[in-house]
Amino acid sequence: MPSKAFLKGFRHELANRSFALITVRRMAGRLEGDAWFAFWKTYWDLEVLNARRYEAAALIWGLDPAPGIATRLKARLVSSVPRFLMRSLVAYVHRETIAYAGWLRDLRKVGPTRASTFLDYMVEQEDLQIELMRLALEGRHGEIAARAEDFFLRYGRAVPRVGFGERAVASGN
Repeated sequence: MPSKAFLKGFRHELANRSFALITVRRMAGRLEGDAWFAFWKTYWDLEVLNARRYEAAALIWGLDPAPGIATRLKARLVSSVPRFLMRSLVAYVHRETIAYAGWLRDLRKVGPTRASTFLDYMVEQEDLQIELMRLALEGRHGEIAARAEDFFLRYGRAVPRVGFGERAVASGN
């Protein structure tokens, strides 16, 4: 059984992943046709992949993966940021995520040794988020999906096919 310190930290990470899943889904839906869509859509694809892995880990460790009301409200608020503030929002989140990735590395160290594959994934997906944000902030939106595709393929999956609006297609997930 994981330590209390790890479980407390992982609960926080579960809430963070739930927040991201809700937020990026809404942002991608709002920004279809915008230059930022590639970023938010790819981030959504990542969070869809994360959701399954995190839910499985949470259930193994006896935790409820469902987001609380505070997480849902925070996600709704953040995902309502106007387009003209998009760059500022992503720049802020990028800085915070860099610090958060360090915290996740520390959490990985106190995690169950038999869960090292998942814990490595937990850190790698956070590093991918940082990279995707960096590309978006540099205006390199056309490189974002390809960068994430390498990650999806490394974890034994095809790129998720979740669409929005008229471009929506059935999910192959």
